[in-house]
Amino acid sequence: MRLYGPLQTLLEGAKGSLSRLRFSVSREINLAAWVEEGEKLLDLRKDSRLRGHGGLRREAEKRLCPAWKHGTTEEVAAVMQQFIHELLDDFKKSMPSTIPPGKVSEWLQQLATWLYSTRHIEMRYGVTYDGVAIEHWSPGTRGIVLLLLYLVIDKHDRRPLLIDQPEENLDPKSVFDELVPHFREARRRRQVVIVTHNANLVVNTDADQVIVASSEPKDGVGLPKVSHQCGSLENPEIRKAVCNILEGGEKAFLDRERRYRLRWEMPH
Repeated sequence: MRLYGPLQTLLEGAKGSLSRLRFSVSREINLAAWVEEGEKLLDLRKDSRLRGHGGLRREAEKRLCPAWKHGTTEEVAAVMQQFIHELLDDFKKSMPSTIPPGKVSEWLQQLATWLYSTRHIEMRYGVTYDGVAIEHWSPGTRGIVLLLLYLVIDKHDRRPLLIDQPEENLDPKSVFDELVPHFREARRRRQVVIVTHNANLVVNTDADQVIVASSEPKDGVGLPKVSHQCGSLENPEIRKAVCNILEGGEKAFLDRERRYRLRWEMPH
């Protein structure tokens, strides 16, 4: 978790959706694989606590699994040492009779290599939102939160950023509260190109250039005719297009006027 410490600190001080985002780290134990590998080294017919299929697994579940899943490095080392100390005679009793005297030390080395192997332990890194794992989020929530996370952590990238309809599945207030501040900050250091139907993302992010795309059906067969109109928000024609086409266009201009005490020539 030390690797993600700085980002976790940033998220804890964030507002809105980002404040509910957390990183999680867990260990996934493949006990069956570890047991299977160990049983190949043993003669499970011999009389010991490891006798028969299930004996080794039972001992490992009781003595090792809790530390493997939640213990520190020191705690894992301690329980492993205790495990070996208590079951060493059982391991020796389970040595296959086919091991010749000259190969006993080699067998013991194989046994130690298996015991201290970590191949059966896998670290899982995840993201939770309000305590719910990322894979259980709705597509809309997942998309907006991961976009916000990207905008927050990607502080040094100067390359252009192209985003397609980030407002999907968000209400207008959430668009203004969650997205607008981050886009305004990002545009200070990089070019941000947004494909959107939401006027708040155009008006309140102080877009330098607005491109209005129009499509007209063609007579007969063929692709529709696509035209583009470009300009700044100071251009009356562009403001008219924003108000006519985008969701909440006129309201976005009026809200902005009230905040900045500006007077726009609103189209009628």
